[in-house]
Amino acid sequence: MPPTITPEAFDALIARTGLPLSDAQKATLLAIYPTWQALIARATAPMPREAEPGLIFVPEVR
Repeated sequence: MPPTITPEAFDALIARTGLPLSDAQKATLLAIYPTWQALIARATAPMPREAEPGLIFVPEVR
């Protein structure tokens, strides 16, 4: 999966964190950036009402 961000833009994001990262660490993070973005998109996508845990929870009644 090719990166969806330019190296310059990625360097700007890294600079905003204030973390002192080596070039190897930056390259590793840039390589997994598309996967990370896909996970974020999947986690923040709206879910149908049926996916709400409160609708499927059945309390134990004694």
